[in-house]
Amino acid sequence: MDNASNRILEKKDWFGSPIPKSLAELESHTSFLGMHLLKEIQPKIQDKLSAYLEYLAQSELPKPKIAYNDRGLGVFSFDRAAMGMFKIHTINRSTPIEENISKLNIELGRKQIQTSVKSVYAYFKDKQNSYPSLELYIMAGANSTVKGNNLLFVGLSCALLVTFMEERGISVEVNVLIGSHFRGQTTLGQIRVKRFQDKLDTNQLLLISSDPRYFRYRGFKALITMADHFGYKMPEGLGRLTSSLGNNFVSAINQRGFVFEQSYAMDKAVREVATIITTYKKRLDEKK
Repeated sequence: MDNASNRILEKKDWFGSPIPKSLAELESHTSFLGMHLLKEIQPKIQDKLSAYLEYLAQSELPKPKIAYNDRGLGVFSFDRAAMGMFKIHTINRSTPIEENISKLNIELGRKQIQTSVKSVYAYFKDKQNSYPSLELYIMAGANSTVKGNNLLFVGLSCALLVTFMEERGISVEVNVLIGSHFRGQTTLGQIRVKRFQDKLDTNQLLLISSDPRYFRYRGFKALITMADHFGYKMPEGLGRLTSSLGNNFVSAINQRGFVFEQSYAMDKAVREVATIITTYKKRLDEKK
């Protein structure tokens, strides 16, 4: 917090533009600073995606369709079961008391409900032949030599890619990685900001992955907390981001994952999207 206060007094672009006036602004900051850049980078990325869009239109891979079964596999569909619902009137005649209780339950409307529709569990048919889902990782932050405003580009291309793919029926998961390397040790945390079934919250994704105010204040607190958790002594400089830190981590935990790693300029962010799309197309070819 002392370092953050000093950066504010220096009035440099450490925290991006506009320069915060107090620690209170960093504490309450919840909106991504570079949202205006989305419109600027979108046409550049769209050019890279156009070739893939043509490929996708020509692809013969089927999209998954909902089917139903009676084996309990999938999610129970009440609407489907309701089409054939009926009531069962059962009377227990084992004793006079039980018989009277059964009759009372019928009169009171306490009747067992069943359905004539047996296949009431929904699942995705042909899912193994559908378009592969995308699992994306963004390496957040930057070393101290990177200007605050340059951090804004880290997650921009990822946000646009997610929107593009999901509009075409391809589910996407997004994880933000935050970590540091120091004294021969590395601590790294994974934050899932979007599950496959979630709607994209663009502000949340970009705030956590790419906002200099957020990373260089709350993100720094997270780095210190992780080091404390593992019993490592965090140096005053908080370590550094080594090259391919995110790629090395993802290759160890998820061979299918794609990584956006430290793109601090618009052109580089665009190239990252092109690389990911090219690799994804190869996977489609292999699946066919």
